[in-house]
Amino acid sequence: MRIVLPLVGLMGLLCAPLHAAYDPLMIPKTMPGMQDMVVKDAKRDREIPIRVYLPASTAPAPVVLFSHGLGGSRENNPYLGNHWAARGYVVVFLQHLGSDESVWKDKLITERMAALKNAANLKNFLLRVQDVPVVIDRLTRWNQEETHPLKGRLDLKHLGMSGHSFGGSTTAR
Repeated sequence: MRIVLPLVGLMGLLCAPLHAAYDPLMIPKTMPGMQDMVVKDAKRDREIPIRVYLPASTAPAPVVLFSHGLGGSRENNPYLGNHWAARGYVVVFLQHLGSDESVWKDKLITERMAALKNAANLKNFLLRVQDVPVVIDRLTRWNQEETHPLKGRLDLKHLGMSGHSFGGSTTAR
């Protein structure tokens, strides 16, 4: 027991600097860059609005895709986009037309819940799932286009995805 306690204490001292470098509550001095773009899928005659949060570094960075919940948009959850981008990720928020905010925004308040329920269907789920590879393909092309703002910024070998609610289901697919 006398040997174990000093070893545990020594391990804590050795690991302390690793944890000190990352503070999840830290507010960065400079906010990440942000750009709205649209991915066009000619094959499906569909547009996919995206919002891209960029880290301060212009070096290629790992990419995180984010899929919003039912009735959401690319503008939802900016705290996640800013948080991840401030920590070195390029974050791409997809907006899935047909199950986004357009479903309920122009409805009377008494009609909104029914509109959302109608949008939560298999057709919209499949559209969402199909949006993901289209966006990845477009990001891959933009990453190579000399004149595109994302040129050379994306490390697409390190790609992750997250989502909220209906977006979580999209992500899991």
